[in-house]
Amino acid sequence: MPRIPRNIVDEMIAHAGEDLPDEACGQLNGRDGAVVSAHRVKNVEASPYRYSMDPLSMLKLENGREESGETLFAIYHSHVASEAYPSPTDVRQAFFPPGEVDREPMYPETYYILVSLAYDPPHVRAFHIRTGGEVEEEPIEVVELA
Repeated sequence: MPRIPRNIVDEMIAHAGEDLPDEACGQLNGRDGAVVSAHRVKNVEASPYRYSMDPLSMLKLENGREESGETLFAIYHSHVASEAYPSPTDVRQAFFPPGEVDREPMYPETYYILVSLAYDPPHVRAFHIRTGGEVEEEPIEVVELA
């Protein structure tokens, strides 16, 4: 079960709202299984229907994780008018090459978090995407920091 600090959940929701009418996207970094930071990434699709993370930003985040010893905890994005559940396009994008769902996903242990702005308050849900395109929901525990 992913444990995510309230301020990080609030940051993902704020990001989703600020990027309207387009989908927002980003990454959460972790250390020792705990989320430590949220990082907004430009959606180069600039679309309300799909996202694609800016490759240069992703490379910089990966290099930063290598230097800090952090890990990629989650990839997040928003759905502006639909449920917080991975779309068929979202599932295809979890594989390389995209759509090769019979392979292992690019990030098999990474959570995929969806923020849906179709609800008030927004829904935030986490998933694992598995070989074969299987989607498994993982309940989120939102934790308050002292």
